[in-house]
Amino acid sequence: MAPQYQANAASAAKFYGNEANQGLPFFGSAMDYLSGNTPQAFASAKGNFLRSASSMGALPSGFKAAGMNDIQGQQAGTFDQNIFQTLMAQQQAKQQGAAGLAGVAQIQNPAAFYGGSTSAGQSVMQPLQPAYNPWMGVLGGGAQGAASAIPF
Repeated sequence: MAPQYQANAASAAKFYGNEANQGLPFFGSAMDYLSGNTPQAFASAKGNFLRSASSMGALPSGFKAAGMNDIQGQQAGTFDQNIFQTLMAQQQAKQQGAAGLAGVAQIQNPAAFYGGSTSAGQSVMQPLQPAYNPWMGVLGGGAQGAASAIPF
């Protein structure tokens, strides 16, 4: 089993090491997706606002620009929140990789293999202890009672 164990440990160490150093394997794709997905999600809101604003007739100065700024501000906030969540997922993946490496190192620590054999010999190293004999208490109690009954 030792060769299989070593192969599995090496494979796990490689996986966790890559995860600890690189993080999510799809991090770049996720960031690219957010760059295109967030504007696409807000395109309908912008179009609806522009259609409704065009049918209102004369608008106060800056109304249209302020409305578009509000939508763009919400889009930017959503984009930033999504980026932050992706960065946190990236950090969590790196921490899980580091924890996995620590687990592999702990498993490979030979102390676990040798700890049982060294502690097993501890009982042999202890001096011999007399075994408890319950009759000794009875006999001792009787002898003490008889000795106390004799007047000196």
